[in-house]
Order: sequence, then C-alpha cells, then structure tokens
Amino acid sequence: MLGERRRAGKNGAWSLDAADGTLSGEHEFLMWDDLVRKHWLGNPWALLRHGVSAYGRIFAWLDKELQTKVPRGSLITLYYPGATFILLPLLLGLLGWFVARNRLGGWLALPLAAGLGAGVAWYLLHKIHSLWLLRFVIFNDQLARREVDPAVWDRIDAFAQRIHAVLDEEWDEVLFVSHSNGAVLAVPVMARLLELRGGRLPEHFAQVSLGGCVQLLAARRDAPWFMAALDALAGGGWLWLDIGSLTDGACVPLVEPCLGRPVPRPAGLQQLSPRWFAYCDPAKYKARRSDKYLTHFDYLRRLDRPSALDYLGLVAAARPLAASIAAFKAENNG
Repeated sequence: MLGERRRAGKNGAWSLDAADGTLSGEHEFLMWDDLVRKHWLGNPWALLRHGVSAYGRIFAWLDKELQTKVPRGSLITLYYPGATFILLPLLLGLLGWFVARNRLGGWLALPLAAGLGAGVAWYLLHKIHSLWLLRFVIFNDQLARREVDPAVWDRIDAFAQRIHAVLDEEWDEVLFVSHSNGAVLAVPVMARLLELRGGRLPEHFAQVSLGGCVQLLAARRDAPWFMAALDALAGGGWLWLDIGSLTDGACVPLVEPCLGRPVPRPAGLQQLSPRWFAYCDPAKYKARRSDKYLTHFDYLRRLDRPSALDYLGLVAAARPLAASIAAFKAENNG
C-alpha cells in the first residue's frame, strides 16, 4: 500500500507497506525541479545565444576518440537539437527568401522569410521535442564548466548528507535511484557521499541509474572536476545497476559510465537493457519505440507485463536489488 505524499524537508516522501507484512519501506524523492526551472530558458533568443555557445564548446572540448565509443543514436540526439534550432530557421529563411524575393523584391524579403522560417521551425521543434533536449544540452554545458547556479552545489551536498544519514538508520537496503539527467547529478552526489563516509559504503547500499547520459559529460575535456568524481566512484565496490535501452537515443546505453578514466567500469557495476519488447504488447511496441520522448520515460513505467527491473519492480518489491537482477535474468534466460 502506498501512503499519502508528505514533505520531508525539501523532498517528497511516501510510505510503502505490503498488506501481508512482507514489505515496509520509505520512498523519498530528492527534489531539484525548482533548480531546473531556474535554468529552463524560455526566451527563443536566449536559447539561440546559449545554444550556439554550448555547441561551440562541445565541438571544441568533446573528446573525439571517446565520442566514437558512444552509440550513433546518442550522438544524433546530442546534436540534432542544435541542428534543428540553429540551422533549421536559417535554412528555412534562406529558402523562403529565394522564393519571396522574386515577388516582394529587394532585401525586404529576407527578414520576412527569416521570421516565417523561424516560426515554422519553432512549431516543428515543439513537435519533435528538440527544445527540452536543447535546454538540457545548455544545462550540462554549464554544469561541465561549474557555471550553474551555486544552489545546485548546495543541493548536491544536501542530497549526499541525506543519504549519509539514512545509511545509519536500520534498513535492509538503501537504494539510490536516478533517471535521465539525474544520473549525471548522481555522480557528484556519490562522490560527496563517499567523502562523508570515508571512502566506503555499507553493504546494504545500492545504486540504480535509468536512461543516463553520464558518458557525454565524462568525455568533456573541460570538466576535470567531473572526471575526478568519476574516479572516486570507480574505486567503490557497491552494487550499481545501470539500465539503458538501445532504442532510447536520449541516453548512452551499455557503455561504461567512467568513460576514458583509468577504471572505466567500477567493480560493482552491472549494465542491462530493459528489454521492453518482452514486456510490451507487440502491437503497441512499434508505436512506442517510434516515439523517442515516450521511450525515454518508459524506465519509470510498468508496461503491459511486469518486469523485475521496471520502476515498481525495483522500489516496491520485497527483495533487494541483487534479487531483482537475478529475477530479471531468469525471466530473460540470462
């Protein structure tokens, strides 16, 4: 049974209790959506300016050799928001100008065509979800350079402090779960937690990352602080389950998280595909797979059939993470 949502400091919390007494737990949501909103640019001109700067630095600082180890779909997702938002208005504007100049005459046609092209591009960008991806590209560029709001670092420390406190309570297992860009933020959280715990975590701690893109920041040569955080994680031996689907272009699936570091795969790391096709009705799977925005959030859903590694299977089952992994492997013949 899921209890009512309540406040736990700045976080949200729920109680989880099974009627037969096999499960009793707490689900605490570490909230940072208020910080995301502060970085969520709405002005098109601000998006254009910051987007051009962000992609300029990506081209300059993304390690080209490490980039070859990232799946092509993930690289397409990284670059296409910039291509559609920055290049599409320009191309549509130029095309419109060539058509309009013969009728309207002179250079007056250029701003009209460019404005029309920008309007069409804005509509298309909303339809293909480029804008939210562009905002995350900009945020992660700022994060790589440590130029985000200082409140982000305070929140990271608060998250680590909270997990540190919970680890000293009497729980059979403490599971730290992150999704999407949250998996990137989980890296400095874990580095800070290790610092608080003297470099060692108890055996009842485990970590899960769902649809993460840690590797794209790991490949940024202008983010030495992030590399140092990854090196701290690489020395740990806790169970870390990283789930990524090859059909999800918004993540970097099944690539070692500490990409390019001396220890690319921490000792406790296990990487698995969610195998959504095995848990979704075949008639629905093709349609779901074609919607990349929908796909990226399927890690948090239960599909047509339950999985040991869907979100509910992970956090609301009366078994530790290792047993969930074993059950998933048994479901899928290893």
